[in-house]
Amino acid sequence: MAGDVSRLEAELQRLQSGPRLGEKPSGVGTVRFVARCPLGSTDVLARATSLLKTIDKIALTDWPADEQWASKLPEWFTSACASPITQEQAERWLAWWKGLRANEQARAEIEKDWSLESWLYWMQPGNRQWFWWDAKALDDCDHILVAVEVEAWPFPWGSLRWLFKAAGASALEADE
Repeated sequence: MAGDVSRLEAELQRLQSGPRLGEKPSGVGTVRFVARCPLGSTDVLARATSLLKTIDKIALTDWPADEQWASKLPEWFTSACASPITQEQAERWLAWWKGLRANEQARAEIEKDWSLESWLYWMQPGNRQWFWWDAKALDDCDHILVAVEVEAWPFPWGSLRWLFKAAGASALEADE
């Protein structure tokens, strides 16, 4: 848990002030993404960083039960999340998904809304696969360049994609 706390503290500092001069990422370094924000990047970036700050501050004290999170997170985020599904619904979706071609499966995963519980699972300190490094709105005002610190490559980044989608981005793609 000590390592998780120091990573959350470092992430919280970067969310507030950016990386410190000379600070180096751990693990394999950083991975960059581009968020497309047709309604403007400023609000999307502010929402994403504000939500991560909230998550980190709470996680540094104690991780609440899933049912407590809805009252601790902003309404814009919780209302964007899908309702939890039953086991039967999950099995039906999985059967449908398995019938798709690989590229269609990938698209279905990208387009699927996340439940709050699913997102929170991947945001728990012991489950986190990425940590905020830095971000900036690009000159054209409808793109954000995001860098996250990762321990390994490849890594699951669906929770990062959902964060930006719920915040108002139309897409988040790896910057190649």
